[in-house]
Amino acid sequence: MEWNVLWPVLGVLVGFGAGWLAKRSLDRRHESRALNELVTYLHLKRTLAPIDPQPAQGGPMEARHRSAVQDLRENVMETLAHLTPGSGATEVMMRMSAASNRYLRDVAADPGSYQFALMELRRNLDEDLRILTDGRRDVRYLSPGGAPVRKRTPPSSSGIRRPGGTTRPSGRARTRR
Repeated sequence: MEWNVLWPVLGVLVGFGAGWLAKRSLDRRHESRALNELVTYLHLKRTLAPIDPQPAQGGPMEARHRSAVQDLRENVMETLAHLTPGSGATEVMMRMSAASNRYLRDVAADPGSYQFALMELRRNLDEDLRILTDGRRDVRYLSPGGAPVRKRTPPSSSGIRRPGGTTRPSGRARTRR
């Protein structure tokens, strides 16, 4: 009689354990995907490209960088929402948000020092990204602002200019079928 009760109980416990492990695995993959997207976003962020900072006047460039850092902070907070409760990445993400807030506060007080503040922000983000990608997670390191600049190519002269600014390849005309 004991075995008639023990087997179903063991089956329920094994099923519960398997379900819990599967959910945890999916949560970790979802978290890793969100962190990889953030790392790529920061890598492509031209505002974070390394520069030799110099004192500058506040103006359109400072406003552009301030806006970019505000977007960056929002992206960090959105990524934070994708982390599982108790994740080890939560503290790092909070530091990244705090570094963005510090940049915005410092530049509001002294707009002429925005380039120095940008490089300080870049250093902080780089340190935090190295922690996120230290091998415990399935997240690949890319340096913030380190994506190569693509050169824009001028419009080719091989196309025929059409009214409205669109081009059509030269050669045979299109026909309806």
